[in-house]
Amino acid sequence: MELLTVQETAEMLKVTPITIRRYIAEGRLPALKVGKGVRVTKEAVERMPRPIEPKKPALGRTGRAGRTLSYDDPLWKLVGSATDARPTDATRKHEYLADS
Repeated sequence: MELLTVQETAEMLKVTPITIRRYIAEGRLPALKVGKGVRVTKEAVERMPRPIEPKKPALGRTGRAGRTLSYDDPLWKLVGSATDARPTDATRKHEYLADS
């Protein structure tokens, strides 16, 4: 039975030591008190489920996620279209607050 410190456990699970202490307090990770310190068994860490890593989006030619915006793209018509729009009530909310 191999015992790990909170720091070693955090490095194994790739989280902060505060997260490990929270897991212990919540009962999600069993731990033993050894003297003034807390130790976690390696078996308990290996049994703990790992979070699923999100997939990284494929990068295009520009090095950014998504597609390149060109002049024939329908979205191009939206670029700058909001600058000529009349103000809405949401944009003048500071006037309502000043009147209060």
